[in-house]
Amino acid sequence: MIKAIFLLLIFAVSFLTVKADNDKPKRFSKSLDEETEKFGVIQNSFSNHTNSYNSIIFNNYNISRDSFPQNETSVKISRKDPNLVVAAWRDFRTGVSPANRKVGYSYSTDGGSTWSVSKLLDSTLLPGFPRNSDPVVNVDSTGNFYIAVVCIGTNVAVAVYKSSDGGVTFPTAYLVANTGSEDKEMFDSDRTPGSPYNNTMYISWTRFSDVTGIKLTKSINGGVNWSAPVAVSDDEFGVQGSDVVVGLNGEIYITWLDGNTADQIIKFDKSTDGGNTFSTDKVIAQGPFPEISISSSNITCPSIAADISGSPNNGNIYVAFCDSRNGDPDIFLTRSTNRGANWSSPLRVNNDAIANGKLQCWPWIEVNEKGNIAIVFYDSRNTSSNTIVDAYLAHSTDGGLSFSNLNISSQPSPTNQPNTAVRFGDYIGIDYYNDRIVPVWTDERSGGFNMECYTSIISTPVNANFISENIPDRFELGQNYPNPFNPVTVIRYSIPSDVRGQTSDVRLVVYNNLGKEIMTLVNGMQNEGNYEVKFDGSNLSSGIYFYKLQAGDFVQTNSMILLK
Repeated sequence: MIKAIFLLLIFAVSFLTVKADNDKPKRFSKSLDEETEKFGVIQNSFSNHTNSYNSIIFNNYNISRDSFPQNETSVKISRKDPNLVVAAWRDFRTGVSPANRKVGYSYSTDGGSTWSVSKLLDSTLLPGFPRNSDPVVNVDSTGNFYIAVVCIGTNVAVAVYKSSDGGVTFPTAYLVANTGSEDKEMFDSDRTPGSPYNNTMYISWTRFSDVTGIKLTKSINGGVNWSAPVAVSDDEFGVQGSDVVVGLNGEIYITWLDGNTADQIIKFDKSTDGGNTFSTDKVIAQGPFPEISISSSNITCPSIAADISGSPNNGNIYVAFCDSRNGDPDIFLTRSTNRGANWSSPLRVNNDAIANGKLQCWPWIEVNEKGNIAIVFYDSRNTSSNTIVDAYLAHSTDGGLSFSNLNISSQPSPTNQPNTAVRFGDYIGIDYYNDRIVPVWTDERSGGFNMECYTSIISTPVNANFISENIPDRFELGQNYPNPFNPVTVIRYSIPSDVRGQTSDVRLVVYNNLGKEIMTLVNGMQNEGNYEVKFDGSNLSSGIYFYKLQAGDFVQTNSMILLK
């Protein structure tokens, strides 16, 4: 009897010990490609989605144009010649089951309007590494394009391919880091005028072998040689998904995920000496880990951008991320106006109803030369399932204080996976230069498991212009003029003085004749006055459209006719 009780106590202690260990967070313990090297079809039904989906306002373009899966997209516009654009993606045209990871790319010579026939990077340029993954496109100030990859052989390393002909060919490749298990590299160049480190290139990534953690390396000779890695994260374990950007005076800013607690932590660190050393990590956001139904790796990485435009928001740093603090995955933005010393409370970027159970994830952020912000992300607000998504664009012209939301998908996408080695991916991409925004995302509208790299041609979204200091005595939404129109019309509206002496929260939205929201023209706080905004229907078909002004309790809807 005593022996039986003793054995029972041992079992109970062992059970509690195992349970306690299992309750500890076990995220980011190895590279994502290793974690998901499993097989099993993930079929997300598209049949329940409405056939009357009609949210077409932007022309979409299939860049990869291949019948096999392509995913994990990245893009960059040349700052020397903005007509030149390069996009890259993870490509499985040489093998799906078993998966044979390659990296494909395409280039544009007209600012992203048309694209070349896609090609694969030549993995034989990296002997011993027959496979490539996790592409990230970068460009230097002299116009050279680069594609950083995780290259896979017996070991998993980081390497860089280089193009000196505008992205037409990538004939050279250089090994960057290789201790056995490297993952999720991100890439930026110092293009800051007057920086002492101008044209230095930086790569951050996660190392899972040797001395682990978030690392940074740099090249001062066009990617040929790379420095010994330095530690960025104070934690060596449980960190993943870094992103790097260069700010004013060549300061280097890095953000990443910390999975060492029950909550998701977004961390930040910076270097003021060209990447030689980093300061103490700073927590800039914290919230519940989101459940990302479209990804077998269940990860959504933060993205960072810095304003070096010389605009009123010059020097600001912005981090876009996803968490579930409202009960479902949303996109948030936090910003620093003092080079990372302090950070704002997170602002919700997606403007659908709070806690509606819809999915928003995988944000990627850029700032243009005017200080405007663009964020691309996946969004299921218009679809019947969180595994059916649109690509959305959020745009801000006030330093990230408010955002408009635009559905840039002309058709929604299911997210089927033939196996977890060919998962839907872990990120999408965007670049923003002058008035041209080039987003890229994984899209499965072709059916089956045919993931493709899609883009949309976007000029900076319109914004309302203040036209009169005369204070109106009531809210009013005017009739657009001309009407009918082809393809541009002007909408005027009036905001009276708020009796509380406050500004009004104004939304002006355009809908099609099925009641689907197709464009948000205004979304933010405005002072009293008279305003006008231009609406461009170039990408729309002829028909009747509606525009609705909502400000506080005031709501008015008018119709307009596009006649081509």
